[in-house]
Amino acid sequence: MSEQKHPHHLEIEVNKLDNEKKASLANRVLVAFAILAVVIPCLVLGGYFFFGLILAAAILSIYESIHATRKKYKWYVWVIVYLTTISFIYWGIVKWNVTDYLANKETFVFSLESNYRSLFISIYAIATELGLLFFCAVAHEDFSVADIAFLFLMSILVGIGMQSVLFTRYYTFPIFSDAGYDTSLPSFKYWGSLVLFFFAQFTCVMTDTWAYFTGVFFGKHKMNPRISPKKTWEGFFGGWILGGLSGLAFAMINDANGFPILPTMKIFGEGSAWWWVVLLCFTIPLVGTLGDLTFSFIKRHFGIKDFSKIFGAHGGMLDRIDSVIFVAIFTSIIAIFVSGGWNFFA
Repeated sequence: MSEQKHPHHLEIEVNKLDNEKKASLANRVLVAFAILAVVIPCLVLGGYFFFGLILAAAILSIYESIHATRKKYKWYVWVIVYLTTISFIYWGIVKWNVTDYLANKETFVFSLESNYRSLFISIYAIATELGLLFFCAVAHEDFSVADIAFLFLMSILVGIGMQSVLFTRYYTFPIFSDAGYDTSLPSFKYWGSLVLFFFAQFTCVMTDTWAYFTGVFFGKHKMNPRISPKKTWEGFFGGWILGGLSGLAFAMINDANGFPILPTMKIFGEGSAWWWVVLLCFTIPLVGTLGDLTFSFIKRHFGIKDFSKIFGAHGGMLDRIDSVIFVAIFTSIIAIFVSGGWNFFA
């Protein structure tokens, strides 16, 4: 009798979870729910709640940035970096309200949310920070060019990143208003204004979540051990594809119910520009991964595992918002360009 040949079957080997991985997974889930319990109410309530949340995140991020170098800086170095970084986040609000007050003193009403039509950082604040940091280098021999470069880089990155988070939350107010959209739900007046923010960060978070689980259960091939020893190509592709699909599903459900990401990014109906949504869905995971790897590179440079331990197994604030910062900046830029007809001089 001839030997019977059996077809080859593709077998996917699932990694076994040891006690350490199980404990880490449980801690991550618990801390994630605790973070969401704080973030979502502040996000929904908006106003001073959300701005306060961003300020708290910025303060922790600046602390972790300076502390990462493991050097003891003079007190005024801390003051310089804190004040200039916070000015990068909030200076636009000060400028817009002062301008409105001077133009309409009698009818002026202070606003945190209005005028978010573009990203804005004061060139005067940038020049001031650079000048003061160079002064610190001249005055103290243990303050090097590397210190100037790193502190200035992190100040700009955290400043633009946090302002971009605010931008994606409040940019939609004037844009939808100008387009004549009613973005309210019967139970929640401002849902439409949250869709862009939720879309970007939901896609980012789901990318990270899918990458983590795919990497834990199926990860075999290291992606870049020099920068991030635990990341695998299986985790990367799982996060990219499943994260992108998760974002697309979110966008489609909201658009089908009359809440597009932006008037210029509709999926269904007249004036559809679905390709922008698809492009964002599958580029946000890449940008988020770049942010993750960038901050991992910084940690490897300074020989630290996490920026802090404030969130347990989740690490510090910068460990949690590394992807968020990059995604917020990227989404803000694309939103500005698409809604502004790709006017680079706007």
